[in-house]
Amino acid sequence: MTVKEFKIQYVLGTLSWNIKCDIAENINTFVEILKILTGKDEHLADRLCVANNSTAPIELLKILSTDVHWWVRNAVADNPNTPKDILILLKADDDPAVAKSAQKRLYDIFWDEHERIGGNIVKIGKNN
Repeated sequence: MTVKEFKIQYVLGTLSWNIKCDIAENINTFVEILKILTGKDEHLADRLCVANNSTAPIELLKILSTDVHWWVRNAVADNPNTPKDILILLKADDDPAVAKSAQKRLYDIFWDEHERIGGNIVKIGKNN
């Protein structure tokens, strides 16, 4: 669906929530459409589906990381495209599920980076 076709159907209200969710989660969806579905006036499900999109732009994940609904923030924490700086903020989230998801992703990122550099952690201290 082109951006123009989406905007027309969106304005006419002919897109059901599940169609909008399919569009939002599709990794090939145009960023302009994702921006529309990220808007504050959009339904929770629309924002949640954008947060679940593994290719969602960082700028949209940043917006969604402050969403009023913990489900959306949790989806951002679980998104593989969410950068460390946003995860660090989400690690301090008031909702324990969001904080736990962010902590887990940070842990996974740490170990992935550790594996890439050869798996050796250098200890720095008095005895070394």
